[in-house]
Amino acid sequence: VAVVSSQSSGSSGINAEYGGLSNDQIENMVREAEKYAEADKVRKEKVELKNQAESVANDTESKIDEFREQLNADEAQKMKDNIAELREIANDDEKSADELREKLNEVQQSSLKLFEMAYKQNMANNTTNEGGDSTTHDAEYKDAK
Repeated sequence: VAVVSSQSSGSSGINAEYGGLSNDQIENMVREAEKYAEADKVRKEKVELKNQAESVANDTESKIDEFREQLNADEAQKMKDNIAELREIANDDEKSADELREKLNEVQQSSLKLFEMAYKQNMANNTTNEGGDSTTHDAEYKDAK
């Protein structure tokens, strides 16, 4: 409680009882905050998932472009369709955080499988290209001194 007064001819004062909040008002504000806390928590979770989904979508699209030579075109298109669905869910306020999380996990798992196939394809190409053929040839070596 703060009371301020001056000693000049006129007296002015600030009293918390008149300009401040009463205990009842403070308690009502706390109850309101508690009432909306769960909704705020859900909204925060959805925003965080939406940001994560957008990051995964952008990274995956970038990798699809980077490895397009090693990717099966049909599989790459399926992945792009999955990303489009992920973005639709992320931008739909009617969809729950659980629905978004489920689709995000699906896209992440699909992209892991897709890029694993690309990696194996790339390794197979490198092995074939490095050796020319896979047969072994015996040779003799003589040191010319």
